Amino acid sequence: MLRKFFILFAILGFLPQSTIVDYSLQIFYEERIPYAVTNETGQVSGLTASPTANAFQKSNIDFVWKKMPFNRQLQTIKYNKKKACGIGWFKKPEREEFAIFSEPIYQDMPSITLSKQGNTSVAKHENAESLLKDKSLKLLVKDGFSYGRYIDVLIEKHSPARVVAVGSSNLQMLQMILSGRADYFFVSEEEAEEIITSAGYSLQVFQRQRYTDMPPGNKRYIACSQRVTDEIVDRLNDVIE
Repeated sequence: MLRKFFILFAILGFLPQSTIVDYSLQIFYEERIPYAVTNETGQVSGLTASPTANAFQKSNIDFVWKKMPFNRQLQTIKYNKKKACGIGWFKKPEREEFAIFSEPIYQDMPSITLSKQGNTSVAKHENAESLLKDKSLKLLVKDGFSYGRYIDVLIEKHSPARVVAVGSSNLQMLQMILSGRADYFFVSEEEAEEIITSAGYSLQVFQRQRYTDMPPGNKRYIACSQRVTDEIVDRLNDVIE
């Protein structure tokens, strides 16, 4: 019996590190300046990443960061595949059917549009509803993304011509605007400058336009799968500032 124990211990001791199962709660994020950015040492920080990490640390809840495209996050949490949370999500009724939402961790500045400098067809619109009614213009949207209740409702109401970017980076979306494949896309004001400069473009290449009817910015949340208990989410809510 003792010999069997030592053989088992020896086998386990020489198992490669990759076979050791980590049962920590996973925090999904998509690399997205300025919300979540990985630095050269592997640390994740940003407008939504930092308050999320702070809440988990203050709550003494172990977690590991996991970089993942948003659509995969959505499917993983929707179908309850893992004990995991996504950060920076907008709260929508259809998402509340499968995800547990925290208190808000950040609120965006009001949304604006990015378009090519000199696109007067976009620039002439003073409010977002007028813009989305304009059937001559092509709206660029990212597959699976929500742009907040106000814009989502207007898109559904007016059905503008749309170009859907599937798995595209911010750089690719900017290139689609410059090439004329689409005319404009919605973005939070604090994100706009960051994605232009991080892509290596001058700010003067793009129009950044505000709208008179745009409400206060969207609130962003931590959204967890049903495998994450209410007790854990309550602990997070107690410390979220």
